[in-house]
Amino acid sequence: MSSLQVVTTSIVRGNHRVQPQDDDLTARLALDEATKADAYRIRHASYLSGGYIDPMPGGVFSDADDLKPNSRSVVVYKHGEPVASVRLCTLDYDPAVSGWDDIPASRIFPEEVAALAAGVTHGRPPKLTEINRLVRHPDYANDYQLVFVLYRFVSFLVIESGADMMLNCVRRNHTPFYKRMHFGYIAGPRRYAGVKFETNLMSCPSERYERLMADIPFVATDDNTKAAYGGLLRGDTVNVF
Repeated sequence: MSSLQVVTTSIVRGNHRVQPQDDDLTARLALDEATKADAYRIRHASYLSGGYIDPMPGGVFSDADDLKPNSRSVVVYKHGEPVASVRLCTLDYDPAVSGWDDIPASRIFPEEVAALAAGVTHGRPPKLTEINRLVRHPDYANDYQLVFVLYRFVSFLVIESGADMMLNCVRRNHTPFYKRMHFGYIAGPRRYAGVKFETNLMSCPSERYERLMADIPFVATDDNTKAAYGGLLRGDTVNVF
C-alpha cells in the first residue's frame, strides 16, 4: 500500500536507471516516541490529503500493528523535516518467536497468505515481510526521489531480516508498478485496514530479489554503504546514499 503517483512512469526507461541524488536526506528507524510520532503525522497528512481517511485527533494516524514487536517503521527527513515513511510487518511462522504471528495482509487475505507461506520449502519456518503505510507528505507528493529512498531502506531491512518473501497490499492503479518490480498478483481487490480504498495482494519471493536489485538498484552494495545503513538498526540517524 503506497504513494506512487509519479514514480510509476518515471522509475525506469529502457536501460536508463533514475537514481536519487542526495539532497540533505537522512533516515531513522522509529524506535523512539518522537520518530514514531513523525511517522504517524506523515501518514495522517498523506492519507487525509487523498481522502483515504477522516481527520483524526492530534493529526496522527496509528494502529495496533505499530505496537507489535514484528513492526518497524522508517522515517525519511529532508533538511531535517520528516517527509516520508514506510512500515514493514514481518510474519514469522517459527513457534519459538512470540508476537510475530500476525500482519495486516494475513487478516485481509488469510487463505492466500497461508498458501504463500506453505509454498516456502527450505526446511525452516517461513518468514514473510509486508511493506505497508508507504507515504509521502503531501507537500512532497510529486517527489519521486523519496519513493526510491524508501525502497532502499525496505530492501536493506527485508534482506537483513532474512525474509523469504515480500508482500504488499497494492492499490489497483499501482499494480503495474509492482509488476515491474517482480511482484506477482495473488488476489483482490479487498478493502485495506483503516483506509478507504481497496488493494490487491502481491508478492515477491526471495528468488526474485537479485533480479529486482539488478533492474532497480535501490541499495548500493559496497561495504561502506552497508555499514552506514546498518546504523539504522542501532537507532542512528543515517545519511541516504
